Amino acid sequence: MSKKGILAIVSICVVAIAAIALAVMLSITSGKLEYAQQELAATYITLQRTETAKAELEKKLTQTQSTLEETQSALEETHSELSQTQEILQNASEAARKIAAERNALQQDKSALEREKESLRAKLTEIESELQRIRVQSQRSIAAIQEKFKDTVGAVLDDAGRLRLDVKGKILFETGSAILSTEGKALLDAIAEEVLLNTNYADYAVRVEGHTDNTPIGGSELRNWNLSTERAIAAVKYLQVHAEVDAQRLAATGYAFYQPIDTADTAEAKAKNRRIEIILVPPQDFLSELLISLQKVMESVETKDSQ
Repeated sequence: MSKKGILAIVSICVVAIAAIALAVMLSITSGKLEYAQQELAATYITLQRTETAKAELEKKLTQTQSTLEETQSALEETHSELSQTQEILQNASEAARKIAAERNALQQDKSALEREKESLRAKLTEIESELQRIRVQSQRSIAAIQEKFKDTVGAVLDDAGRLRLDVKGKILFETGSAILSTEGKALLDAIAEEVLLNTNYADYAVRVEGHTDNTPIGGSELRNWNLSTERAIAAVKYLQVHAEVDAQRLAATGYAFYQPIDTADTAEAKAKNRRIEIILVPPQDFLSELLISLQKVMESVETKDSQ
């Protein structure tokens, strides 16, 4: 065989070997590629599962975060309620302490109130006894006055223990005049002797009040004021100078027609309203006011005691 033939055979063998090697390499590469594709597919599936798991985890994380926020809000609300409850408890405790202190103070004051009530009751009894004595004395005087002066002088004892003598104006003064008549002077002398200078009334104040009817004098109501006042002063002066009644006991006031005893528009009513009133005010007059005051105090004490 020639050299060229040998070289050709060798070349063919080399090509064949190269082809076989290439085929083997292709086969190996193809297997690796298929394996790689399988691995890639598996990896893709794993990735999808991972993404799904991630999404679920993120969802759970979101839910957990929401739950955490709700729990935090509830915790804060609970803390606020706890603070309010503590404040309420503190206020209640303080109120309880105050109530206990007030109760103790009331209990301590109870005995003092009882002593005060007993003292007031004793004073009331004393005052009522004195007023009763004044009433009895005045009733005797009224009986004597009515017996002596009959229809000339009216006498009454008011609720304050004051003896009121009602003298008809026409007896003391002529119509429209402030000058005492002779009959009026004699009547004042008799009243002074029987009552004003009586030792039972020696320390009584004597108020003389003048009153007119509602007919304007000389067409002017102002003159009614003048006349009522002038008549009261005339009576006071006479009692001081001629009947010798202590001036410090005497007082004169005019009321015109503003304190009528009969409001009817008749001649009889007008005659009643034209008058002089001599009022004997006992020095114990303050006892009546004191009696009213003490009764109010007693009512107040009783009210406090019942609370």
